[in-house]
Amino acid sequence: MTKTFGALKNSFTALFYPRMWLVILAPPMLAIILMLAIFVYFWSAWTTGLSGFIETSWIFNMTQKLVTASGGAENLAPVALWLAVILLALAFLPLAFLFAILIMSIFVMPLVLEVVVRKDFPTLEKKKGGSIAGSLWNTMISSGLFAFFFFLTLPLWLIPGCQIIIPVFLTAWLNKRVFVYDVLQDFASKEERKLIEAQERKNLYGMGLILGIFAYIPLAFLLIPALSALSYTYYCLTELKRLRSIGY
Repeated sequence: MTKTFGALKNSFTALFYPRMWLVILAPPMLAIILMLAIFVYFWSAWTTGLSGFIETSWIFNMTQKLVTASGGAENLAPVALWLAVILLALAFLPLAFLFAILIMSIFVMPLVLEVVVRKDFPTLEKKKGGSIAGSLWNTMISSGLFAFFFFLTLPLWLIPGCQIIIPVFLTAWLNKRVFVYDVLQDFASKEERKLIEAQERKNLYGMGLILGIFAYIPLAFLLIPALSALSYTYYCLTELKRLRSIGY
């Protein structure tokens, strides 16, 4: 965990580098605006569809029978509608985070790498083990899998606590998948990248979990995409430099 906290510490310091505030604010602000527009446009259809799905679930039907048998309300449809509204509201932040990571990966990571490498890794050799096309493909596949498992696990959000746990684990996986490739595509060989991914898997996931938890602190969401990019940049480049220094 020492290396993880070291990368997080360096990422906080790098937030105050020149030009970095553009990196901090642009992706989350664009993501929030985009998600607000999508949610407003599809809100009625999504609430109707999701409430209908909840009403057909076995747990809702069982609850309906128990309430009816005890002499309570015969129709819990309004409850299903409110549950749909709550689930969609909880889904807003993880989906906005997904869009912010997409923006960060495709448009902002080159700037992050330029600033950090010039400041802290000026002598690190580039071995070009990846490519821009590979980065785009990795980002799109990772985002698609994130969205698939996000919506697949949505019914589990009815279980208390899962509304936080599931998105945190999914965003940790997304951070690791996207940023490790983006950081190392130019600087590491393919073999070096695979070695870092294998040897540092637990720490890379652990750092993603910490960043995912931070996202639920009020207003911290505006910093988390930039912190994620910077943290993985420092961690991966530091580890790459260490591997080369020991002649792995």
